[in-house]
Amino acid sequence: MSKKGMARATVIVAVLGVLSKIMGFVREQLVAWFFGASGLTDAYVVALSIPTVLTGLISNPVSTGFLPVFASYVARDDREGAANLASSVTTLSVGAFVLAGLAAIPFAPALVRLYAPGFSGAVFDSAVGLTRLFFPAFALPLLGAMYKGILNTYKQFTIPGIAPFVQNFCIVSLMALLAPSLGLRGLAIATVAGYFAYNAIQVPWLRELRLGLRFLPEVGSGTRQVLKLALPLMVGGLATQLYTLVDKNLASKLAPGSIAALNFAARIRQLPIDLFVTAVITVVFPTLSEMWARKDKEAMGETLITGARFALFVCVPSAVGLTVLSKPVVRIAFERGAFTGSATLLTAGALSVYSIGIVGLALARIIDVGFYSSQNTWYPVILAFGVSCVNILFDFMLVGPMGHNGLALANVLASWMGALAGLVLYTKHIAGVDYRQLAQAGLKILVSSAVMGVTAWTLGTYSGVISGTGSIKKDMFLTFAAVGISVFVYLVGALILKCEEIVLITNLLRRRLGRSQDTPA
Repeated sequence: MSKKGMARATVIVAVLGVLSKIMGFVREQLVAWFFGASGLTDAYVVALSIPTVLTGLISNPVSTGFLPVFASYVARDDREGAANLASSVTTLSVGAFVLAGLAAIPFAPALVRLYAPGFSGAVFDSAVGLTRLFFPAFALPLLGAMYKGILNTYKQFTIPGIAPFVQNFCIVSLMALLAPSLGLRGLAIATVAGYFAYNAIQVPWLRELRLGLRFLPEVGSGTRQVLKLALPLMVGGLATQLYTLVDKNLASKLAPGSIAALNFAARIRQLPIDLFVTAVITVVFPTLSEMWARKDKEAMGETLITGARFALFVCVPSAVGLTVLSKPVVRIAFERGAFTGSATLLTAGALSVYSIGIVGLALARIIDVGFYSSQNTWYPVILAFGVSCVNILFDFMLVGPMGHNGLALANVLASWMGALAGLVLYTKHIAGVDYRQLAQAGLKILVSSAVMGVTAWTLGTYSGVISGTGSIKKDMFLTFAAVGISVFVYLVGALILKCEEIVLITNLLRRRLGRSQDTPA
């Protein structure tokens, strides 16, 4: 795929992602509205985290290992082989997840004590009940990820891009309906229903592919290859879950609401990654897989750098902006209902730290995709173990003097170290990367972002919005004004410095507008 083609596909997926993440953010706002940064919200976050162990051990490894193998069948135009592979992997992995989830239900109390020893009373009971519900239900995200991988391989990005919007809309609607009367149980029901909706929206388009997907509990050569790729990722997933366990364990011993504050801050930090980096990965992953199948390593290096540059173009200014405007952003996003001013300060503190790691997380995800597409999954495992160990080490070093902000900083430091180590490994063992090109692009983006950051700080300080005006409407107006002006300054700076990323996107939009104007009514 050419740079222009990648830019076009990335813009399409990113626009769809914006719609989804807006709805996802509404979901988080409702959670904050009904439950605040409280012990009950902590219980919900922990209950979601515990079944994520199975996601790390089964869902993510299998769906990630599946795509490059499936793409190789599609590249050879072997439809029968592709259909058998998809049917077999889906049947075996989803079945294994459901059985493992059901078997884990009796151990829910022990697992909650392991993850959150600071929980007691109603908070503990709520976490146990929700964990039992989520264990088998988490097979649905795996099924949806398999559907998405199949459609993306056939260059169908629209429906998989819409699916998260449908999921979040379902969760928001049911939460608003059920939470006032059912409390956390209503939120849990809405969450599971959203997983069903994510799958349902993709099924009609899968049928149009006429692959003949079916129940097939067999292990063919392609399935063995997927399992071979997935096995090291399962080990890596275990490492990731280990530091997540330590984070939750330590945070549960801090002030009530610390887990929720870290979660809300992480959600905001994740926005630029989910809105744009995920779009880049969605386009880059199958493209790199096809290039690997053709043994075109030079193109792989160029494609990875292009993806990384597009990610930097969005993530660097996002990191600067969220660090400077963390308090008004959290205040506008969540401070209403049960979410108080003290919860805003707790969350904003974590966000200002988390934001520093946005670029590191983005680069790490893109580099991991580079390894996965080459069917090399051991390097990501090595990196995952290294990052996990560093994260845990910094957790224990920083949680005492810095509290929940120390846990956030530990994650930031580990993410950056993992990204830099991954880039070196990718360059040495997979495909050559032009560091000079990446550094030149990064320097231009950093200069533009620095000017933008000064603008945002000046506007935020002198307007009073950083400290708060006392009026949520006035805060909202001033924050949006500061963000809008700062983004304009950033884009002007990028144009002046001739950042290739904005040039490609600008040309694409001009062609789109030109075509629209040329189309007869």
